Amino acid sequence: MPFLSITELNKALLGQLKTEKERAKYLLQFEITVRLTSENYQTILKAKIGDIDLPITGNDESSVITAARIFLQQQAA
Repeated sequence: MPFLSITELNKALLGQLKTEKERAKYLLQFEITVRLTSENYQTILKAKIGDIDLPITGNDESSVITAARIFLQQQAA
């Protein structure tokens, strides 16, 4: 299933959702990517949707994206 790219309108709609569960369900339809970041003097990958950072980090792009999707699924349950 292809995922959508998040837009400013999508972010505005996200901001109107009241609970973490609603926000997680909404975010699951969008593409999760990673960005390089630095924490404690180490370079790591951090999951993100558009410019929204998710609290998932790691060293391997595939595993970070998978973990982020699992995290959102758990939040949406």
